Amino acid sequence: MKSIVSTGRGGSGKTSFIALLAKYLRPKNSLLLIDADPDENLAEMIGVNLEKEKIKTISSVLFDIQKGEVPEELKSLPRPNQIEYMFHTCLYEGTGFDLFSLGTKWTVGCYCHPNNILRSIIPRLSINYDYTLIDSPAGLEHLNRKVTSEVNDIFAIIDPSKKSFDNVKRAGRIAEEIGIKYNNFYAVANYRFSQEMGGLIEKKTGLRYLGKINYDKSLEEYTFNGKSLLDLPEDSPAFVSVKKIMEKIDQEKKEI
Repeated sequence: MKSIVSTGRGGSGKTSFIALLAKYLRPKNSLLLIDADPDENLAEMIGVNLEKEKIKTISSVLFDIQKGEVPEELKSLPRPNQIEYMFHTCLYEGTGFDLFSLGTKWTVGCYCHPNNILRSIIPRLSINYDYTLIDSPAGLEHLNRKVTSEVNDIFAIIDPSKKSFDNVKRAGRIAEEIGIKYNNFYAVANYRFSQEMGGLIEKKTGLRYLGKINYDKSLEEYTFNGKSLLDLPEDSPAFVSVKKIMEKIDQEKKEI
């Protein structure tokens, strides 16, 4: 069992990276994909229509319970038991991967309750899979709330801006301060970086720089048309980039 988290600013390519990583890992591994971003983009990027499949998000289940919209046989149960019972409606079971999503919160207030549920669910579910891939929100709140407290690898997706570098450095500091355990914290540049600028990443962040995701017109077309990135051709420049990054990691581990 191995867990991987993507982090970074909004629009940096975190969700695309997780989708491409799923494409790389899926042939030989069982995957649990977790969309912890309220924007809910991961499902669409891997070709899943949650509404059509009648799969609820964690936030929508909480909203239904709050409104009393639960099966009659559950209404006499305490709320924690209602949540536990209704969680099965949140898990999408696909071919080679399963998925659940935090979802958009439709009530006033913070995401503390959905995040708490997510934090309790991740360890219980993850033991059933080879890999758990978590697409995190753009902000840093999820780190403060310790949505996940123990991961193997964190991948920071960086765009060529001072704000992106600052975001990654803050994420690293927060992870250290609140005690998130991880084995590796990597940096990956998005397609907007030039090859020459890549050398600045390790210097500015102190993270191990693995390379960049190459520009891919087909990825843009797939995303625009709502097609699954899992179906990208094997020679897709973006997919080849992720494949090389993961192969580099595997090779480095063999050399240790």
